[in-house]
Formats: sequence, structure tokens, C-alpha cells
Amino acid sequence: MAGDRETFMGEFRSSHGRVLDRDLFFFLLDLEVKRARRYQNFLCLLIFIPKIKTSLKEDDGNGFETCYQTLIHLLTEDVRETDLIGSLGEHKLAVLLPYADVLAGGHAKSRHEKTLEYYDFHNKGFEVMVDQVCFPINGADTGDLLRKVLGAET
Repeated sequence: MAGDRETFMGEFRSSHGRVLDRDLFFFLLDLEVKRARRYQNFLCLLIFIPKIKTSLKEDDGNGFETCYQTLIHLLTEDVRETDLIGSLGEHKLAVLLPYADVLAGGHAKSRHEKTLEYYDFHNKGFEVMVDQVCFPINGADTGDLLRKVLGAET
């Protein structure tokens, strides 16, 4: 039975372990938004955007990829098993926090930002921006939330 579960779970995992690909993450986000609307719950998304600092003129790609992999590792270690981690493409990650309102999402955001301070991203020429989008405050449906999430960088 345990082998069946691993096979089943393996179908939904990407090469980054618990990180879901963009399409699957958006599908599950849509289901969670519908559930939150139906049961009058909240949900929160934390968006993580690693960036090369302007002081770093060139990056051969290895440093940025290492930064991204470190961020993935930190998130998979730090979030609850019930929280979903998804790739938004272009090295953007999101964490879906079901039942989290703006205050709880703010606490989670603050906790993650403090965790990121302890890692050597800045000295290696990178920074990780963390943004928060909540249902229903920032959007009343999945489309509104996705526009906010995908526009979080701008």
C-alpha cells in the first residue's frame, strides 16, 4: 500500500520535490478559491521572487540557480505539509496557505522573511522579495488573484 501511495504522489511531484508545476498549482488554487468562497473561508498566497541585485553585473546562471534551489529547500522545510508550493514560472514560487486570513498570512510572511535573512543571498548578489495576496481581500475569484500574483513583481 505504501508503494501505491508513493507512485500516486510521484505523479504530482516535479523535479523539485514538493513544488508543483504551474498548471497543477493553478488548478488546485482554483479549487481552494471555490472552497473558500463556498464556506466563507480565507486563503493566502505568499509569492517568493528571487532577483539578482543590480550591484551584481553578471551571473553565469549557476549562482541564480543555486539561490533558487536554496529557496525551494527552505520553503519545503518551513511550510506545513498541508500548504501547497507551486512554481509560477521564471523562478517565481508561491505558497498557498488555506484558511489563512490577512493577519495569519502576514505572520507567515514575516516568519519567512526572517528565515531568509539568515541565508547568504545578499552577499552572493541576490535578494528574495516576498509578497502576499489574500482571498477575498485582494480578489473575489481565481482570475483576480492570478492577476495579482503574476503582477506581484511589478
